[in-house]
Amino acid sequence: MTTEKSQPGQTRTIVKEIEIAAPIEAVWKTLTDPDELARWFPLEARVTPGAGGEIFLSWGPGCEGTARIDVWEPGRRLRVLEPAPGGGAEPVVIEWQLEARGGKTILRVVDSGFFSGAAWENEYFDSKDYGWTFMLLNLRHYLERHAGTPRQVAWPRRKVAVSREEAFARLVGAGGLFMGDPLANAHPGDALSLEAATGEQFAARLEFLVPPRGFCISIANLNDALLWLTIEGAPGEHDVQLWLSAYGLPQADVEAFKTRWAEVLEKILPETPPANPQ
Repeated sequence: MTTEKSQPGQTRTIVKEIEIAAPIEAVWKTLTDPDELARWFPLEARVTPGAGGEIFLSWGPGCEGTARIDVWEPGRRLRVLEPAPGGGAEPVVIEWQLEARGGKTILRVVDSGFFSGAAWENEYFDSKDYGWTFMLLNLRHYLERHAGTPRQVAWPRRKVAVSREEAFARLVGAGGLFMGDPLANAHPGDALSLEAATGEQFAARLEFLVPPRGFCISIANLNDALLWLTIEGAPGEHDVQLWLSAYGLPQADVEAFKTRWAEVLEKILPETPPANPQ
């Protein structure tokens, strides 16, 4: 995967490109079919196809929205307009470009229309940049390894008062999510034998590591699932999230995973932000 980010200025843009071992028709479907979207991106999707139509994405109440389709060129280009964060006048523009190359598909996403200046705007930009890194990896992972299989998600999360840097250090360092400090000298592509704080043993592969935002590993002995750590939100009220993206596991195992790992997050990060005054 390649990434381009514009520097702070009047507007900012995220550009990411990924090669997928799948035909263009399959990749286009993952972008435009609601069932396929839910196998790598949101928890739920609805699509009214064609220019002038809409795409609705939801990760649950408070984390959902609708984008208007501006360009719809099947197998070539899709562009949507998202409402601007913070009530701004200009929309955020997300464009998907597809190209066949050597029997594979090159998928390029251009996410533009960000303004810089306020701290929350910079956090929004950085969070989307990191989020696209995982979501595109999940898209490729789904098409190349689990095509046609519905996704199962376990999503334990915890709001904390400590800084992102401290939360990351506690989670990834010794005494954190894994025994020892297995990610200290690891690089993307490295095979890892992990003993989790839950007692589970994982035969894993490091997909990426982005301090202090998080990491992603694939886990062979969970039927090639992805486990993603992300630390979102503003200072003083960070939201620590573990996202298991699994395929073909017993649903009871996925639900038990969520319970176990929620307990681990609470143990590692017991501090919670104060309640908002009424």
